[in-house]
Amino acid sequence: MDSVDAALLMEAQYNFPLVERPFLELGRRVGIGEDEAIERLRRLATAGILKRIGAVMNYRAKGLEAALVGFAVPPELVDKVAEEINRDPQVSHNFLRDYAPFNVWFVTKAPTPEELEAKVKAVADRWGLDYVVLYSLRTYKLDVRFDIVRGISRSKPQILPENPPRIEQLGVPRQFYSKIRSLPLTKEPFREAAEALGKSVGEALDLIQELQRVGVLRELHATLDGEALGFRENAMVVLREPLCEEAAMMEESTHVVLRNTVPGKWPYPCYFMIHATTQDKIAERLRALRAEHRALFSLRDLLGSKAMGARIEAVSD
Repeated sequence: MDSVDAALLMEAQYNFPLVERPFLELGRRVGIGEDEAIERLRRLATAGILKRIGAVMNYRAKGLEAALVGFAVPPELVDKVAEEINRDPQVSHNFLRDYAPFNVWFVTKAPTPEELEAKVKAVADRWGLDYVVLYSLRTYKLDVRFDIVRGISRSKPQILPENPPRIEQLGVPRQFYSKIRSLPLTKEPFREAAEALGKSVGEALDLIQELQRVGVLRELHATLDGEALGFRENAMVVLREPLCEEAAMMEESTHVVLRNTVPGKWPYPCYFMIHATTQDKIAERLRALRAEHRALFSLRDLLGSKAMGARIEAVSD
């Protein structure tokens, strides 16, 4: 990857243009032509660095419940328990973290809290594990982007809309959502989405912006494989106070969620994620955090980045 590739990826992540020919505009910004911009992005996709360019739907717009689950797993059982957790197609993250007693952390979803609780309990009971279920009470921020220059995650401070409308209320064809989840690397990548709507490209772009405004879609941008770029460290930072709005204003935070506490087991109502090329970069940023916190660093990705990427494509965060 050369300096032009890096500049192109930064623009595609942070300032993707919602215009009829976005790669023409991206190329202009970094000093290359439209064809070269597309060819470079295709090469980066083949190399596994560029995962997709598109907009992912908010899971709440699908009517799903989500929870972060912590299992207390003996070291000799970690791989076996992780294998069973990963059979759930709604699991989008699964990490071994440096925390006791709850060391295996995964995110899963279900149509109702009862269904979610039941499937978690079934795995825990089978292996005799203690656990906590931390429901997403409100998501403040969900935006994973990698600053290639600084070597740390970075995205604009934001507060997501609290209650996005359900997709069935909007009358938008489901095929439209599938077309904008991963745009083709062509000169007119929004053409197929517009055809699914039966409208012009301009009208499709207006709809994308409105769906982003109300929180049904997350902002359309390039999604990169952080591990392929050297971002191999991440920490789940938990706060003893519900300071989620303050955490969402941090550029380096990615996921910021208000969750329930569990008396006697889990005292932290707010958490956020941060990613970097080294633990030192994360530690340096957290030293400026005023709130009482604890960083749970990832020891191992139990799902695997490729599997995780495929599942995030399908079920969102």
